[in-house]
Amino acid sequence: MFAEFYCLKVLNALFNLCKINKRRQEQAAENGIIPHLMKFIMSDSPLKPHALPLLCDMAHASRNSREQLRAHGGLDVYLSLLDDMVWSVTALDSIAVCLAHDNDKHKVEQALLKKDAVQKLVKFFQCCPEQQFVHILEPFLKIITKSSRINTTLAVNGLTPLLIARLDHQDAIARLNLLKLIKAVYEHHPRPKQLIVENDLPQKLLNLIKERRDGQSSGGQDLQSLSWSMLFKCSRVKRLLV
Repeated sequence: MFAEFYCLKVLNALFNLCKINKRRQEQAAENGIIPHLMKFIMSDSPLKPHALPLLCDMAHASRNSREQLRAHGGLDVYLSLLDDMVWSVTALDSIAVCLAHDNDKHKVEQALLKKDAVQKLVKFFQCCPEQQFVHILEPFLKIITKSSRINTTLAVNGLTPLLIARLDHQDAIARLNLLKLIKAVYEHHPRPKQLIVENDLPQKLLNLIKERRDGQSSGGQDLQSLSWSMLFKCSRVKRLLV
């Protein structure tokens, strides 16, 4: 009981010291805080809510802190947090940051290409609560534009139809980000014609264009422009591959 009390005091002090200072985050990582944070999180300790923000922030600190995270299995913890309604979006953003700063050995990319990681990411997109959905699109976009291998792997393992199915989202910015995701997937897809035909993509794009010409709303003009651009590419591919 007393040990837990003092650990809580230490975690709160570390949080306050590190929150606005990346150098302190790096120093904490270098001095071995990450395994302790992971222990609190993975054991469902009462200290878990205090350890989570520190661990998620480590991805944003420095190359050294991300190396410490990778060495101690931090990426696996982030992936496991995709099942946590409160921390899933923050964890996804930390995953995207780790991938964005992946080194020449592509260790983060390799970890995210594992079957379990791919399944977790696709399932998270599929089951994400509506109130969080808008917030996961940019991290997903960062992930699939950073790595063409992850892009293709996610696309052929169920992400593509999930993206296209959400094109009728009521939020214009969400639709724009979904179009950007679909465009990125389409550009690296091994079977682009199959993607177009099986998902009836041209008709979905036409519906999007006809639905509302809301150029005055946030993202409206960009949405229309990207929709027309995608429709043109789809039509061209269908003609070339017939």
